[in-house]
Amino acid sequence: MPRRKGSKAKGSGDWMPVFLAAMQKLPNVRVACQQAGISRAEVYRARGRDPEFASDWEQAKQDGIDVIEAHLMAMSQKNVVAGIFMLKNLRPDVYGENVNVSVSGSLSIEEVRQARASLHAKLNQIVDVVSPGDRRLIHE
Repeated sequence: MPRRKGSKAKGSGDWMPVFLAAMQKLPNVRVACQQAGISRAEVYRARGRDPEFASDWEQAKQDGIDVIEAHLMAMSQKNVVAGIFMLKNLRPDVYGENVNVSVSGSLSIEEVRQARASLHAKLNQIVDVVSPGDRRLIHE
């Protein structure tokens, strides 16, 4: 992979500021690696070895996400889909995918046994289709 002008060899760590600056602009590891002239494998190794770099990486990523969020917020003023996206993420309690399930009542022991037997039979049918000849998941 070609190194970006001014970046140093991968073992030197001099690529780190370039990588972090790229992550702040666009939090994408592949793009940041290309700009820093370093392989993804080496970047991940460095993150594993160096807690300070790992922390800086996370901060740069969060900064980059903030930039994207700001752009989406600006777009949401003109674009309904972007507006919906922002509202669902910023106020999930109001606009998010909320599902409330309320169950009441009772079942007899026999109804529970029948439901369990039906479920076991259906699970075993799935196993027969997905993996014929394999052991049964549920033994009745």
